[in-house]
Order: sequence, then C-alpha cells, then structure tokens
Amino acid sequence: MVLLRASSEAIGTEANLDATVGRGDGGIPAGAALVAFAEAATRGSAELADVRAEVLTAVGPECLVEAAATVGIFNGLVRSADATGIPLDGPMRDASEEVRASLGLDAFSGAANTRARTGPARAGDATQDVARLFGE
Repeated sequence: MVLLRASSEAIGTEANLDATVGRGDGGIPAGAALVAFAEAATRGSAELADVRAEVLTAVGPECLVEAAATVGIFNGLVRSADATGIPLDGPMRDASEEVRASLGLDAFSGAANTRARTGPARAGDATQDVARLFGE
C-alpha cells in the first residue's frame, strides 16, 4: 500500500486505497470491473467468467492479460509471505500503520506474522523460518 501511494504521488494522482480491499473503484477508469475481477479471481468465484468478460469489454485483451498477471503475482507473493511467516520489517510496519488501520488490514490472518514479532526483525529471521519449514 505504501508503494502504491508513493507511485501515485510520483505521477501526480491520488490513490484511493479502499479498492485494495474491495471497496470502491480506486478512482481509475474501469476500476469497479478490475476490482471485481481481482476479487473473483482471488476467491475462485463462480462469477469469474462474467467479470472477466466485463473487464475484456471495458479495457480490451491486453489490459485483461495485465490485470490477470497482476492478480496472479500479488496472490503468489502474499501466499508465499504468509506461508513462510514473513513479517513486515520495522520501517514498513511503521510506514504502513495508518493505511493498515484505515483499511482494516490487521484483521487479516497474515497480519499475525507481524503482530507475533516484537521489536525489530533480525537479519536471518526469515531464512531460519523457511529452514524450519523444511526440517533443517
């Protein structure tokens, strides 16, 4: 969220981060359809085919492919981070505190990884956590 906000500021726009949790359209063209697509794809919804057709009509095939790739990348990153227990590092935790609170992100199960860590993360923590997953 912090990077999205920073990148939108860099191009002179304001990011509406509510769309990142399925609320609103993010203030972008075809935003409602893109949010619905991301939600349907992430949840494996029966509405996915209909929403995909709506996105295709709204933005065309190239943008649909980009949207699908973005959904896939973010799902992979989040699931990998959650599965390995990677917490937010101290600077990112501090920088994103207000955004996480306003969007209710700390209520998501993956936030437990960050809440469980007290104090700054130490170098090697994530490596040790991954090694434990593989019994090393």
